[in-house]
Amino acid sequence: MTVTRRPRVLAAAVARPRSAPGPVLLLALVSVLYGVAQLVIVSPWMGIGWDETVYASQYAGHAPPAVFSAPRARGVPLLVAPVVAVTDSVFALRLYLTLLSSLALFGAYYVWLRVRADRSVPLAALLFGACWLSLFYGNEAMPNLYVALGAVAATGFFALLGRSRGALVGLGASLALVSLLRPSDSLFLAVPLGVAALVAADRRRLLALVAMAAGLAVGWGQWLVEALTRFGGVAERLRAAEEANLTGLTVSVLEHAQALDGPSLCRFGVRCGEVSPIALVWWLAIPATAVLGVWVAWRAHRPGPVVLAAVTGLAVALPYLFYVGYAAPRFLMPAYALLALPVAVAATGLGRDGLGRDGFGRDGRWRGAVAGVMAAGVLAHLALQGAYAYKMAGNTLETRQAIGRATEELRRLGVRPPCLVYGQSGVQIGYLLGCESQGVIQGFASRTPTRVRQLAEGGHRLVMVYTDLPLPRYARDWDEVVLTGRWKARFAPAGGR
Repeated sequence: MTVTRRPRVLAAAVARPRSAPGPVLLLALVSVLYGVAQLVIVSPWMGIGWDETVYASQYAGHAPPAVFSAPRARGVPLLVAPVVAVTDSVFALRLYLTLLSSLALFGAYYVWLRVRADRSVPLAALLFGACWLSLFYGNEAMPNLYVALGAVAATGFFALLGRSRGALVGLGASLALVSLLRPSDSLFLAVPLGVAALVAADRRRLLALVAMAAGLAVGWGQWLVEALTRFGGVAERLRAAEEANLTGLTVSVLEHAQALDGPSLCRFGVRCGEVSPIALVWWLAIPATAVLGVWVAWRAHRPGPVVLAAVTGLAVALPYLFYVGYAAPRFLMPAYALLALPVAVAATGLGRDGLGRDGFGRDGRWRGAVAGVMAAGVLAHLALQGAYAYKMAGNTLETRQAIGRATEELRRLGVRPPCLVYGQSGVQIGYLLGCESQGVIQGFASRTPTRVRQLAEGGHRLVMVYTDLPLPRYARDWDEVVLTGRWKARFAPAGGR
């Protein structure tokens, strides 16, 4: 009998399908792959960028703080303070941010697993994490990725109101994080959530307004205090921020379309090139597929959370498309992170049920075709965005390595604190040398800026760095040193004049 039963037992074991990995395990796998992809595609040995330097220098232990302009907020400096306060290693900063961004991706979308415990959530995390913006900025000291993930968490906690005791705390904490990182973004995030709370007219959801107000007060309170103490008042800071960001009613949709495949900033005379047809198709497919995702959720009688994610994603994109007069692809990261949720619902829902249980999908003959189209779309997204990330990382690595080599030569020439670096990439070079810094973008001032002159006259050694900018008249007789590549340096005489 043992001989006759064994084949049956074996056959049953082979025929029994293995249980597929659960959504939580899939989300964890996506988060790990996200961190690995950052280290592979975006080298942790990449130098530091201008904006990163401004943020990192605020609490750095080895360098003075760089000029902190009116539009900036204190969230990122606080985020990187545990590392920059104890080491000047950019490599250590990259590893820290890789780990932090991977955990943040998991945490933000894990909230949504409490809302929708299916595979659409890990797929949404994959879609967003695979964007070239998420890969490129994942280990950079920049606010946009964390604003995006904070927005995902906030909408998820809002959808959990009434179902989770910690939802109110999570909602307030998410708004606090976003308001510390980018106060203006937190307002556009809060508006659709606030409207949803008022429409619901439920006591617990009305309490959400209190939680959101408390969260917004954290970042905006800090912003207001700094406006009064450093910028001379709220109106003065707003005016300075508007001048820096070129704000006002405008239409920058074309500029954003041109920057879909880079560069990272379409401003200051940077030529962004023509609109890539492939990138444009990818861009237009996002809202179209998101609408399909809302439709799938509606058919499943669970439209509320998916609609909330879609509407909030649209809300956080509008100011950058119609109020900021230039384009940076990273500005739209919160929209991509939120719209990934309805897009993933469309991909999993249509791939599973075809076009539905009635109409074209009654006999299931379209199910395989629809699933194939969705799978092909996801693979195309991964390939396209990975290629863009690789290109952007390569171009940026080359530029920043040149800055690093120029910095090392200046260090060998004896540039040590107290010192002041003024010029192109002066902020990065100054940070790496431990010097005060003043950067320029389009050209040197015809006269030495007041801050530069005061520091130089206070005993700081003044070094002017540049590649292709014409020198101001007052610096033409300074001692010149030709550095690696196109870099040059001029050393001011004593007194900095």
